[in-house]
Parts: sequence; structure tokens; C-alpha cells
Amino acid sequence: MKKKSKWFGLFATLLVILSLVFLGNTSAKAAEGKELQNVISGLELLDQSDTKLSPDANGVYQILTNRAYKLRALFDLEHYNGDIQNGDFFKLEVPAEITFYDNHDVELVDLATNVPIADAHFEGHGDNQGGTITVTLKNFDQYLAAKGADTVKEVKGTLALNFLYKKNVSNQPVTFDSPSMQTTITQTYNVQTLSDETDPIGKENFAKIGGQAANKAWTSAKLEAAGSKGSGQYVSEWKVRVNTSGDNLGENLVLTDTLPSDPSTASIQYIPESLVVYNAPSMTESTSGKEGDFVQLVEGTDYTVNWNENYTNFTITFKDGTKKYYVTYDTTTPNDGSKVQNMVSVAKADGTPVTRRTNTTETTFTASATSLFSGTIEATSAYTVKVSKVDEKTLNPVAGAVYVITDPDGNTVEVTTDAEGHAVSSQFDEKYAGKEFKIKEKTAPEGYELDETEYTVTLGQEGSILHVKDTPKEEETTTTTTTTTEETTEETTVTTVEETSTTVTEELPNTGTGNQTIYMVIGGLLVVAAVGVLVFAKKKDSDEESKN
Repeated sequence: MKKKSKWFGLFATLLVILSLVFLGNTSAKAAEGKELQNVISGLELLDQSDTKLSPDANGVYQILTNRAYKLRALFDLEHYNGDIQNGDFFKLEVPAEITFYDNHDVELVDLATNVPIADAHFEGHGDNQGGTITVTLKNFDQYLAAKGADTVKEVKGTLALNFLYKKNVSNQPVTFDSPSMQTTITQTYNVQTLSDETDPIGKENFAKIGGQAANKAWTSAKLEAAGSKGSGQYVSEWKVRVNTSGDNLGENLVLTDTLPSDPSTASIQYIPESLVVYNAPSMTESTSGKEGDFVQLVEGTDYTVNWNENYTNFTITFKDGTKKYYVTYDTTTPNDGSKVQNMVSVAKADGTPVTRRTNTTETTFTASATSLFSGTIEATSAYTVKVSKVDEKTLNPVAGAVYVITDPDGNTVEVTTDAEGHAVSSQFDEKYAGKEFKIKEKTAPEGYELDETEYTVTLGQEGSILHVKDTPKEEETTTTTTTTTEETTEETTVTTVEETSTTVTEELPNTGTGNQTIYMVIGGLLVVAAVGVLVFAKKKDSDEESKN
């Protein structure tokens, strides 16, 4: 019999393990989320100024080796409205031959609420091996709390991959066919390396780079004092290299920077507080960021700056014309796909223009970029009006009450309380947020008085929920009296409305926990079965021992 007990024990252990698997799967399923498909609607090839590139007449993109480009993905989750939650994700698989370059994981922030509602993770597989971009949704509970709403919908946005080619290829098709793509997209690249004959020659005296839009909140007391907009969420970032070769250009070297007044470009302004000037000993023609040996200079000591009255032009006078200078600043930007432009020139103290390079006669340098930040996300929300009705005395839920809800435009909708005493309207558009809705009972449930009160709720505040206590009708009493000379008998008949008690539960918006009931039930049953087997085995052993 001990042998049988051993097998019972092994069987019970197996049941426990299976129960742990099912119960563990409950939390794993909730945390993992589901993979979203058919959500990437387009892919755009950009240069590093965020300007969209177009293929040639043969449909081929002409690009260069070891030059950074961007691939902007446009995504739209609209067909998942009502069915997205925290942890849901989509992936873009980037084919081999492409090399990921200088990418960093980013949070995608909804600007209306300033809540990050997605993470973008970049995973390169090595040189010429492609990689994967994964976007994971998060913080829907925080977003809904900030909006005072019930549902997240119409999530859409953009993100950009920095990449380059490290070797020449001839008319190579690159196909993007991840499950996340709405349609398969194929781009053909012809990649070449510049020969020595086509490389620029001569030395650089000055240059301007940048103009790309950045998600960077800013404020400017100086712009506000000039009567302009004093704050914003996006900027265009600009950099200027001055005296790149470190030649002696004389004292009081003058840099002039201008935002052209051109109908084809956006009207922007400098953000004067953002101006920074560095002495840049290690700066070269490829420098595009602050290096470790750069030293920030002091206005009034190392240089002076003058602005025009509406901050569309400035001049910097450098006292020492033998040093290399690196100048950075931001401008306002529309972030709507418009073109932004910036022109720079340099002159010696006597007004003699300095050429852009030693091998050219050009004395100005104009940089252009597209004002559209790649790495955005936005969502809209939907609102409902809710009624919760309970009995005034017992606080049990009351079903069957019909209410009329009237929106600010006078449109009406009827709702009826369910067995839990709840009634929820259809979804109202975000434009009604913060506005008052009227609620009035049309039909009272059997056994209850009609509530004549007209209530109001403000959409998006305190859950847009109305809590009502219903008054039962008074009990009906009939008295019959029979009188005789010998005795008096009084009979009383009482009619009572019976009530069914139901537990009240509040239903919360779905923010990503998911329904894993089946796993919990199966896991629980397996635990009970395992305990039963162990008890049975122990009892058998005890019976055997008593017989012996």
C-alpha cells in the first residue's frame, strides 16, 4: 500500500505544479498584453534635417554610405478603439543590410495631458543586420484620470529610426512586412560612397546645422515682453560652427544670424534665453554636438550679443578671432511639417566678409529643415454619463429605473438601471468635456415613487456619475371591522412590496488588467484536487497501519 501512497503523492505534486502554471499564467497574461497588428500606415525616408526624401524616376532612393538617415513610421490604432490596454504592443522588424545608428529608447508623451502613454524600444542586431522597434502602451489609468474620461481611443503618432548603410548596394529592395504593417511596403535603395573627386575640398570657415524639431518645453520672458508667445512645447534646435579651422581672423569677429522673411517658410523667432556660446578647441567639420573640452563663454566678457526688436536677427561679436566657436540656440517652431530656415554669415571687424569655405566665394550659409518631430503620440478619450440607484432604506440596488439624459445641445438618450442598479450612457465626444448634462427619471421601477428632480452632472468630473437613492412607495393597509353585541373582531390585511437584495459593485474603466478568470478557476480547482489526493493517500496509510 505504501507504493500506492507514493504514486498518490507524485500525482498530487503534479497537480500542484499544474495549478501554479495556470495561476501564474493569470498575471503573465495581464502583464504581457497583446500584439497589435495592421497599425503602421506608412514609412517615410528622411535626411537628418527631417526633410522627406523622394525616389528618382525609377522609384529608387539614392543615398550615401556612412551618412545618417531616418525612417519615420506613422501608426494609427483606431481600429483597436475600445480594445487597447496597458501592455499592448506592436513591433516593426527592420530588414538586414540596414544598420541602427545612435538610437535611444524614448517615452511617447501625450501633450494634452503630459502623460507618457507608450515606450519605444530600439534593438539593433549589429552592423548590416537590421533590428526591431517595439512600441508598448502604458499609463492609460493616469491618462484617463487626467482627462476624467472612461475610454482611450484613436491613439496615433510617429516615431523615427536613425540608420545608415555601411557598404555599397545596387538597387536593393528593402521589404517591410511585419504583422504591424497595414500593407507590405518595399523601398529600393541605391547606396554609393563618394569618391575622392566628389568630396568637398578646401577648409571650412563657418557652417550652420540643425533645424530639427525637438519636444522640449520652453518659456521666454523676453519674447513675452516683446508681445510674442512666451511658451511652447516644441523648438527647432540650431548649431553654428565659427572659425572651424582655427585661423587668425582678427579681433571682434562678427557672426550675423537671420531668420529669413520668406512666404515659403514658417514665421519663427529666436528664443533668446537659449543662446549658448562655447570655445571649442577640438571642433572639426564633422562636429554636431558639444564635446568634452568645450568651455561655455560669458556674455560681456568673451563676446557681446545684440538682438533686433522682434527676435528674428542677432549679431555676436567675438573678441578673440583666433579661437574656434560653437554656438547653439533654439527657435520657435510650428511642428506641422512646414519648412523652417536660418541664414548665417561671418565678417571681420572692418566688414570684410569671410567666405563659407576657403575654396568658394559664398559668404552666407542657409540651413533648412522640416518642422515635424518624429516621436509623437496622441489619443482622444470618450466619456459616459452614469447613474447608480439604490433603495433609500436598504441601500440595495434598484433595477428598471428609466432616465433621460440631455446633452448641452438638447439631444437626449434614455438609459435603464440594471440588476446592479447601474445605467451607463453611450459615449460622448471629447468636445463635451466640462459641460453640464441634465438627468431626470422618466419611469420609476415598480414599487417606487417617481423622482421629479432634474439633476446635473459635469462630463469628465468625478466620474460623471450620479448617485440616487430611490424612495419606495408607502405600504398599503386595508382594515376591516366587524361589530357584534358580544365581541369585536378586528382583521387587518397588510400588503408588502418584497425586495430582492443584490450586492452593489462599481465597474471601473478597463486600463489593462484583463479578465483572467478562467485561469484562476482552473488553478484553484487543481489546488483543491491536489489537497484531496494527499488527504486520501494519508487516510489510506492510516487505515493500513491500523489493520496491521
